[in-house]
Amino acid sequence: MPSSTRSSRRKRRNTTIVMVAAAVGALAILVASLLLNWPTSDSDNAGSGSGTFGSAPAPDVAFEAKAGECLTWSESDASDIRKVTCAEPHLFEVTGPFDLKAEFPPQAPYPSAEHWQRLKEERCIEVTDQYLQGEFDPNGRFSIGAFTPSKENWEDGDRTLHCGLQQPGPSGKLYPVEGAAGEMDQSNVYPAGRCLGISGSQVWDPVACSQQHAVEISAVVNLSEEFTEGYPSEDDQDTFLATKCEELTAGYAGGPEVAEDKGLIVFWDTMPEESWNVGSRLVNCKLGVPLPDGSGLAPVTGSVKNQVKIGKQPAGERTTPTQPGAPATRPR
Repeated sequence: MPSSTRSSRRKRRNTTIVMVAAAVGALAILVASLLLNWPTSDSDNAGSGSGTFGSAPAPDVAFEAKAGECLTWSESDASDIRKVTCAEPHLFEVTGPFDLKAEFPPQAPYPSAEHWQRLKEERCIEVTDQYLQGEFDPNGRFSIGAFTPSKENWEDGDRTLHCGLQQPGPSGKLYPVEGAAGEMDQSNVYPAGRCLGISGSQVWDPVACSQQHAVEISAVVNLSEEFTEGYPSEDDQDTFLATKCEELTAGYAGGPEVAEDKGLIVFWDTMPEESWNVGSRLVNCKLGVPLPDGSGLAPVTGSVKNQVKIGKQPAGERTTPTQPGAPATRPR
């Protein structure tokens, strides 16, 4: 049994969104995605990006929202983007603006997609860390995003990044968040009973457990209930979680031998110190099947609570858009 699996770590308002996906638990894919123009969504997943893109003008609300306000939308071209309270499901929590005028004089050329990505990473991380008073978890559930000027508005002098937080899956698809980031544990966890899909041999977006998946979540563990004297080493976490996850998974599955009898292995996440230091405390216990060559996880169909089918080869690779999904976030 693996000892641990670690969470990796004013004119027409056309806009660009830039985002980086956070890791989704152990063996997740880290997807750096540049969202050009407005994303569209699948008809049965309104509000989430599908990897195709429209060109509808962005309403002024996207640029006028202030730090601490939350935005959402449901139309495929995001034309209905609007403010909501952060207690409601939302796709973007505004952390503040960053003015790039000092770096880019009036005649500066429009940045490339790669340059926008670097600017977002360098500038919006500063803005967001300040917004969260130094308590942004870089390994947590949120990624840093930004609304950026269109090329037309850039040529008219717009140099403002509008930074924010969003929660994408490995594909770049976003899922709604409820609550303000500064008021919640940012740990990158899922509730027991959630299954995470598979792409090749890697963990992918959430799916029904009746579908092919890489991981089934069997429990959430609050490390602070065991470790009260400060950050526990990963070895200490492993020692504790080896017993705790077996115990909790037995309760979840319906018996201590159920998972093993069905060919499933219990494993878990551990908490990096930098995440602990900003207040994250939760980790997942998981079920999965390592491939024989150690290259990743095998596809599993069905929950441990029912019948399980295990594939011996990597699942079929999913087609990942060159520019994956847009503001929406992982369902919790």
